[in-house]
Amino acid sequence: MSNSVNQFNLDRLGAIASSVCALHCALCAFAPAVLTLAGLGVLVSHTVEWIFVLLAAILAIAAAKRGYCPCGSWAAPVMLLAGVVVLLAGRFTEHLGLGIPESMITVTAGCMLVAGHMINWRACSMRRQ
Repeated sequence: MSNSVNQFNLDRLGAIASSVCALHCALCAFAPAVLTLAGLGVLVSHTVEWIFVLLAAILAIAAAKRGYCPCGSWAAPVMLLAGVVVLLAGRFTEHLGLGIPESMITVTAGCMLVAGHMINWRACSMRRQ
């Protein structure tokens, strides 16, 4: 499998994981009771939140590293790494007691990661042509 196909798969997987992460953050903020009543209360746990954060961060960092080299574009790695920083900041706001709604930050970070993966995929596909 060529590097461009691997990069596309990595960005596709990253975009899906980041979308699921953002959706999870939104659902946990706005409908925790619904998740609990539906038997999905485990999704509201801190452990699951950290799993989503770490998975999204690992995929974003791997895509940023692999995407920059063949494509030479700074836009995707900057967006991906900024998304990771915002995502981690969002998770730590609760622990720091800053009074900023964590869900707003983490959903924004998830959207930044999705955008970064899409920019990365597009830059690499344009480079192939």
